[in-house]
Amino acid sequence: MEHKSLFIGVAVLVAAVLLVPMTLSKLNQAPAPPVVTAPPPTTTSAPVPPPEPPPPAKPVLDAAVLEKFLYGMTYDQVVAIVGTEADETESQFERDKTGFTGPTLTVWKTWVNPDGSKLRVGFVESKLEQKQFKRKGPGGESDGEKEKP
Repeated sequence: MEHKSLFIGVAVLVAAVLLVPMTLSKLNQAPAPPVVTAPPPTTTSAPVPPPEPPPPAKPVLDAAVLEKFLYGMTYDQVVAIVGTEADETESQFERDKTGFTGPTLTVWKTWVNPDGSKLRVGFVESKLEQKQFKRKGPGGESDGEKEKP
């Protein structure tokens, strides 16, 4: 029996030598961080900005507007009367006009109405020289075509 108690003593000693370091290493390890779950996404959306106001209605121009334009006005002065920039711009070059010594360049500014009629103003050297109102129709009839006298 002596050998039996010696055997049990050695077995307990071996078990202690093996289990104590394993237990201590587990105790020294940092605990695993707790699992954090993200909160569910909120369903509130960003505030919707108010809709932009519609652009101001484009004025409908008629032959009566021609009377408001004075010869010698600048384009900016004409725009102040009409209320909007011209829809179209074109240039017309003439080599010689009777009574002039050199060529002329006329810059035409055109405003187009929804019905297709047009208000055209011609500038020579940035000054109003000609004004026209053309109704929509066959041949593009002109109601009020005036040239500086």
